Amino acid sequence: MCSPVSISLFLLTLQTLTVLSPIQAIIVDVPSGKVKCLTEDLRKGTLSYAQYRVVNASASHLTISSRVSDPNGDTMHQLESVESGQFSFEVGTTGRHTACFWSPQFELAASVSVDVEWKLGFRARNPHDVTGKGKLEAMGMELKKLEDSIKLIYDEMIFLRDREADAQRLNEETASKMSSLSLLSLAICLGVASLQLWHLKTFFQSKKIL
Repeated sequence: MCSPVSISLFLLTLQTLTVLSPIQAIIVDVPSGKVKCLTEDLRKGTLSYAQYRVVNASASHLTISSRVSDPNGDTMHQLESVESGQFSFEVGTTGRHTACFWSPQFELAASVSVDVEWKLGFRARNPHDVTGKGKLEAMGMELKKLEDSIKLIYDEMIFLRDREADAQRLNEETASKMSSLSLLSLAICLGVASLQLWHLKTFFQSKKIL
């Protein structure tokens, strides 16, 4: 059986890889008149960068509209009737972030394919930000990426520790409630048994058996 330490290390590795690795580019097929959404559960402080573009449309004039919202439903990015776009932000609220795409022009049986690449963590820095910079600045950027990755790993460790503490507190509360419930059940059983004995005793006395 796996120990809690092994499970925690596995979860830490899995979550760290999830945060540090970019989401692979995917193709989203958006039928005309419908909305297709991508969701990602992000923690506060995580860097996010995405770019998208129309790669195939059933009609040459079809474009795409997009909207990105945070867990509270607030709009973080929105574009209308474009062939490509991008968005980047630092997560301010932990929770599910949603990116939705739709075609503003409605045509029966028409559809638009959108190529979406969504990156997280230190890989989410906009690559255009470093274009034209010298080797020294490029090295500085690499060091900054390394610093960001270390910070993300540290944040994951703190997150796991807090979640483990919450789970332990929940287990203790559950155990306490179960103990109270067991004592209550025992008391009820003893009360019912005593009532049955009293009833039988009263019945036999009334029949003058005892």
